Amino acid sequence: RGVTDNEDYRNVLFGLMTGGVPSLNSLESIYMFLERPVVHAQLVQLQRRLGAEAFPLVPAHYYPTHKDMFISPSPFPVVIKHGHAHAGYGKMVIQDHHQWADFRSVVALSNRYTTAEQFYEGVHDLRIQCIGDDIKVFKRVSVSGDWKTQTGTALLERMEVLPRYRLWAEHARALFGGLDICTVDVIVLADGTEYILEVNGTSSGLAPGFEDEDEDHIVQLAIDRIRELGSASRA
Repeated sequence: RGVTDNEDYRNVLFGLMTGGVPSLNSLESIYMFLERPVVHAQLVQLQRRLGAEAFPLVPAHYYPTHKDMFISPSPFPVVIKHGHAHAGYGKMVIQDHHQWADFRSVVALSNRYTTAEQFYEGVHDLRIQCIGDDIKVFKRVSVSGDWKTQTGTALLERMEVLPRYRLWAEHARALFGGLDICTVDVIVLADGTEYILEVNGTSSGLAPGFEDEDEDHIVQLAIDRIRELGSASRA
């Protein structure tokens, strides 16, 4: 599912689901990841179970329509995300209630939902990547000055998989019955405080410089899944 309505391929996904086609990451989980509030709701449940200290998720406000945005979140600045779009689309920083009112008037032209969360000025962010049992952590530092580090130019550095990163990864992998491929995005503030921003499924891109290794892991996952299905059919 892309940014615009003419990039909506859910009908293909529904066909695969109807045909019972096997996949890496279940087709049901891929369907759930089409809407970010659905994923965030699962992360909120995780935080309630583990505690805010163990699972420091950025809180988010949900607005079904522009009519529900008459009360602005506090304090500013906030990051607003409109609709299902990803990769930096439909997302901007709102500095005050005047800008909030302006954006609300734009949302009125759409029938899509909006979410808002506290804006944190990070020194860098982290991407915790899971492909099967392989877990990697990457540090991304923006060099383009863009606060959206996934859209601007950034320096990438592989980091140690600390116990808390492994914990977050393991819980993310358990979402929607289990994920073969997923990533956890984390923002790190100047004082070292870390906040979990989001979890992505199969839409996660591979880290530059590690594509060959990660593609090998994905191929092996696919081979293992085919073997499992073959063994089950012969049993």
